[in-house]
Amino acid sequence: MRQFKLKRLLGALAVVGSLAFASGAATEAKAEGGTFVYGMSSEMSILDPHVACGWLTTNAIHSMFEGLVMLDLSDPNAKNAKLKPAIAKSWEVSDDGTVYTFAIRENVRFHDGTPVDANVVKWNYDRFMASGAEHAFDQAQAYLGYYTRWIKSVEVTGDMTVKITLNETNYEWLQMGVVACGMPMIVSPTAVQEMGNEQFALNPVGTGPFKFVEREQNIKLVMVRNEDYWGNNAKLERLIFQPLPDQATRLNAIRAGEVSMIMEAPWEELENLKNEGFTITTNENIPSIWLLFFNFKNEIMKDVRVRKAINMAIDRDAITTGILKGTGRSEMGMLSPGTYAYKPGYSPIKYDPEGAKALLAEAGYPDGLELDFDIYEYGYNEVWEKSIQRDLKKVGINAKLNKIEWITYLGKWLQGMPPELHMNEIGWGWTIPFWTQVMSRCDHHPPNGFNVGWYCNPEVDKLFDEAVKQKDKAKAAALYQQANDIIIGQDFAFAVKFVYYNPLVLSPSVKHFVNPPANWYDFSIIEVE
Repeated sequence: MRQFKLKRLLGALAVVGSLAFASGAATEAKAEGGTFVYGMSSEMSILDPHVACGWLTTNAIHSMFEGLVMLDLSDPNAKNAKLKPAIAKSWEVSDDGTVYTFAIRENVRFHDGTPVDANVVKWNYDRFMASGAEHAFDQAQAYLGYYTRWIKSVEVTGDMTVKITLNETNYEWLQMGVVACGMPMIVSPTAVQEMGNEQFALNPVGTGPFKFVEREQNIKLVMVRNEDYWGNNAKLERLIFQPLPDQATRLNAIRAGEVSMIMEAPWEELENLKNEGFTITTNENIPSIWLLFFNFKNEIMKDVRVRKAINMAIDRDAITTGILKGTGRSEMGMLSPGTYAYKPGYSPIKYDPEGAKALLAEAGYPDGLELDFDIYEYGYNEVWEKSIQRDLKKVGINAKLNKIEWITYLGKWLQGMPPELHMNEIGWGWTIPFWTQVMSRCDHHPPNGFNVGWYCNPEVDKLFDEAVKQKDKAKAAALYQQANDIIIGQDFAFAVKFVYYNPLVLSPSVKHFVNPPANWYDFSIIEVE
């Protein structure tokens, strides 16, 4: 398969300084009934979908851009997010699952007024593939390598028809492109050519239901309704994303009516907010898990007894019940809910601090050990990392928490752990179980993927190879579950902590919001009264 590089990744991600509350956006929120202000816990990355990463950024990307297909996030009762037509009005897949033929929708225009056709789609794929084209973008190739490594060819077969041929069968390939880090959305070739890659990321031009207006770094991102959208126009007139990294600031902002929605409210305040008339919405099928990565390049962490001991030492129920107040669920498996391969209740070991101490002594650490643990700042005061730190202390492990601002952390995380670091963390997941492959395959070590702890088990990879070839999801799920039992039940390659229900606090004026089985939202269906 094609290899790709994550060169200059940090340059693309180094976009934030100190974050601040934006009273200007709050004023705008009151100016029009059709303005929705999202109080976010952190700043976003750049806004070029081919080189963007992170859930908060994806919320903006999915509002302004579209791919050939998108996820339908409008069904409040869906347990799994399904694909829907977007720039492609329809598509066909060959019997062997290797040839995808897309019929491009007529009368789709970018926000700059230029039209979309098959050649525009091909231009985009040439930009983020190692195509040799003059406009090929190496950073985009790095981000989208997980997706393009499966592609053998992209052909224009008609004015409004594109054929993509894969080099081998992968029935999860199409959905990969709307759930990952780096997305094959269709951007305006004219805008990129006029502005260049760097300026385009600051002035994005797509086809989505909202258009970019302005961005003040660390203050606000402003979008307006696309009046020339090919589908149903958004109900909102304006959409504003406002980074508010401090929990108390977010809480005060929603109570003062300065924002329409906040994330990561203090969990102990959720019941009070509900009693005050705010809407609290959650979803138990969010396709993501919060987990620790262990560093297989570190001599201490190479010992499975140490990794197992850490897993046994973590009191997951104390986090989900005592800290998250029921807005999360303890988990141990690498297959997240919201995917067809999820296995509820998977738990190969139990919370057992005494057993953890015995394993550490057996591994040669009867007096304990010191570990460095990289964590990220994400607007919730690191409460669950501190809980894990206390749990590890009880079994003799002194874990030093190295807190890093989110975007800076992400840049470091994507490089993979250096040998001296013992473990780090992430909260992530996709609506398909292929995410587990991206996190744990031998051939997905950085710079070729996101297996940042350098885990490798060829037996697991063989199961993964068979899983993606299965058109029958039940057969694929069984293979994924076998792989999961090796990764967690045998190798203890990660320490999965919990599933988070994404509690959001909404103003009473917000109508028709759906908290879907995903980590981003369809803002086009919302109304503000």
